[in-house]
Amino acid sequence: MRLAEHFFKLRQLFGDLEAGRALETTLDQLADVWHCTPRNVKWILRRLSMAGWIAWSPGRGRGNRSTLALTASGSDVVLLLAQEATDKGRLQDGIRLLGEHGAGEDMRERFARWLEGRFGYHIDADENRQTDTLRLPFYRAMPNLDPAWTLRRTEWHMVRQAFDTLVRRGDDGQTVVPHLAYYWESDSTGRIWTFYLRKGVLFHDKTELRAEDARYTLERLTSAEFGRTEWTELPLAGMRTIGPYGLEIRLRRPYWLLPQLLASPRASILPRSAARSREFARLPVGSGPFRVTENGDSQIVLEAFPAYFAGRAQLDRVELWILPETSHRPSALTELDGETIPYIHPFQLHGGSGHPPDIERVEAGCTYLTFQRNRPGPLESGEFRNWLIRAADPNLMNAELDPRKHRPARSFFPEWSLMEMETELRNGMKRRTELGPPPIFPERPLRLLTYRILNDSLERNARWLRDRCAAAGVKLEVEVRDYEDFIRPEAIDEADLVLANAVADENPVVSFLRLMYDDRHVVRRHLSSPVRERLHARLLEAEAEPEPGERIRLVREIERWLSDETALAFLYHLKQMTYFDERLIGVQVNPYGWADFYRLALRPFASRR
Repeated sequence: MRLAEHFFKLRQLFGDLEAGRALETTLDQLADVWHCTPRNVKWILRRLSMAGWIAWSPGRGRGNRSTLALTASGSDVVLLLAQEATDKGRLQDGIRLLGEHGAGEDMRERFARWLEGRFGYHIDADENRQTDTLRLPFYRAMPNLDPAWTLRRTEWHMVRQAFDTLVRRGDDGQTVVPHLAYYWESDSTGRIWTFYLRKGVLFHDKTELRAEDARYTLERLTSAEFGRTEWTELPLAGMRTIGPYGLEIRLRRPYWLLPQLLASPRASILPRSAARSREFARLPVGSGPFRVTENGDSQIVLEAFPAYFAGRAQLDRVELWILPETSHRPSALTELDGETIPYIHPFQLHGGSGHPPDIERVEAGCTYLTFQRNRPGPLESGEFRNWLIRAADPNLMNAELDPRKHRPARSFFPEWSLMEMETELRNGMKRRTELGPPPIFPERPLRLLTYRILNDSLERNARWLRDRCAAAGVKLEVEVRDYEDFIRPEAIDEADLVLANAVADENPVVSFLRLMYDDRHVVRRHLSSPVRERLHARLLEAEAEPEPGERIRLVREIERWLSDETALAFLYHLKQMTYFDERLIGVQVNPYGWADFYRLALRPFASRR
């Protein structure tokens, strides 16, 4: 770093000197610039020459002046310094250097391209040990990994790497199986549930997980601390610990859905002491296979937890390097042979190399549109809402994007969308697609609210809808916010329409409850009072249903009813495309579009593509 300071002082002395052009100077002049002795000047010149930043030719004999030429540009030196800092594990310092020296877009692009070569699998090995690191780029920071606050896909994924739940979804996606609790039982009424915890499970701070921790976690979730959620709707009558490893949950009414609710990532068990720390959201402490050791604006680091009760992960370390540039700049697919990025997940942009994805699936969730019906105005008209739904035709909306990445939605859940479309086809039902003139011309522009995501796809869709409505004489004003600002209830309440993306997981019933109850989601806040009251009554009926298949049928009926009420419009599901090198084993994409790090390992001697 000191050498760079010497170089930049030369830049100040010579100004914008053309690279390679030599100017005459003396040791005394350089001593004044660097505030040192002529002897030290010679040492600095030798170091700068060895770095390749200058060409120095000393004068021979009395009266002959020396010549000096700058052979590196200021941007080259800054870039090199940023690269050196990054290679030493100080990505944040590298990015800070670019900012301090006023790096332009071109230099940041050069730095981002160089970074791509640092991604992928890195192995440090000797005779006794091998350390495997997976390094991936991501486009935004994640300062809050508290499971109770989590709403976005990648945060859910990270929570699943760092935390555990009492029970979990089985591999078939339907059943609930033991996890932190090795056994549970309920009384015949479905009101009293008892969970028996495993002994010897350790949190990342090496404290043992006890029933008191589980009780603390659930009391925290069911409090008003996080606003209204699916957990505040739990008919909780009370809880008590039974010894160090038993937890009894008492409910005011039958609630057969409880094990499935406890399997959701939001119910991840926290240690009582650590969860009260101010730093917990940024550096959470769980009992999962990885612990978060670093979480800043430029890097998130996960390290394998050796004492994980279900068996240590094969990966030793996962690094997510936060590069906002990757929200718009595709990652290359030309080097999928283990030399660069061996795993490109759906939330990295990637170029069209023609290489087919290794895993392709439809997202669990969908993009949807809601209508504010809590105040007088044109949106009270069902006919006008239907017109807006036709205006937001997902096939036309995504025609300018890659249509291979989208599939029209009839539900929050792709499987249910297929069922609905099959029913429409079987019954000969055909949806109206012609737009025609609007039944109402609002007196003022309607506010359409959305938020920033990868590639600004929601914003571009919102502006497309604005232009389509404007052509018919209906004015929309598009407002785009950062996600943390978007989810504020007052921001949702002020909007006339909201374009959002619903995140779901393997359990459609629990996902649906979260989407309906959570104040940070949109649907319930935009419903009229009569519809909201009817929704609540129907949700209570579904929660009390003991038979899983019947419970799913009831929730599907509720969702269909909301659609028929034009309370919301389902637009499209995203297709998630994942690419990975054949040397990776254990690649299983979870509902959030990521491969679970716990299952990943490297096949070191596999043949390449």
